[in-house]
Amino acid sequence: MGTRWTNRTVAALTTAAVIAAAGCGTATAEPEPHEPPPRHSAQATLIGRVTRALDTTFTAEYTWSEGGTVTMWAAQDGTWRVDVPDWGLGGTVDVTVAWTTGGFFQCAAGRCVKLAGITGEIPGRYDPRVQRPFTEWLPLLLDRHMPFSVAQDGDCFTLTPNTVVVDTPIPGGEWCLDDDGTILSVQTGEFGTLELEGEPAEAAATVELPGDIVEEEPLSAKAPPEPTPTPDPSATPTGTPSPDPSATPAETLSPSPDEAT
Repeated sequence: MGTRWTNRTVAALTTAAVIAAAGCGTATAEPEPHEPPPRHSAQATLIGRVTRALDTTFTAEYTWSEGGTVTMWAAQDGTWRVDVPDWGLGGTVDVTVAWTTGGFFQCAAGRCVKLAGITGEIPGRYDPRVQRPFTEWLPLLLDRHMPFSVAQDGDCFTLTPNTVVVDTPIPGGEWCLDDDGTILSVQTGEFGTLELEGEPAEAAATVELPGDIVEEEPLSAKAPPEPTPTPDPSATPTGTPSPDPSATPAETLSPSPDEAT
């Protein structure tokens, strides 16, 4: 007698096969391995630290390789000021350069001279340049298309211009920033090296100019020209022999008695 397959039997066998197959798949399936997190490039790490640096306000002192200590003020309202020792007039005058709601100013010896309007720029001959990493160059580091190769060593990032680039928006060099965005040092051929001294202090609410605003000429880095000596009208002209009052006139020879006869 042949086996009779009822609908119920077929349904039961089908269900059992499905369960068995499901159980087998569950037992042998292996979880997919998690992909390792992508490694951040040196440039991406630099951009992250620069982003935090742009949100930082502070007052800090930096040792300058050219001599002295540069003080940088990044105030809470966005104004800034940099005090540069021995910069003006051939290294004889301390100079302050500041940007306030009134524009750009240079201050020295208690007097401040306006250099440019609020949207202008500091003329090159009056620009100490040490403020530029904090005020101009830092935002440019956010550009992923900057023509530099970036190498990282700890907290320091070396920017090397691409060989095909003639002019770069900022100079190459080395930037050191910690995880909080504090600028530890900046080295560039533009002005030498700035290196942080101690911990930054709390930022001022706004920048105050260290002097009264006057209508005068600002100071450049060059020493003033040597004054031309004024000739003394009573002085004896050079090269003209002066008469010697003590000189004895030449003697007059009297004829000898023999010649007189």
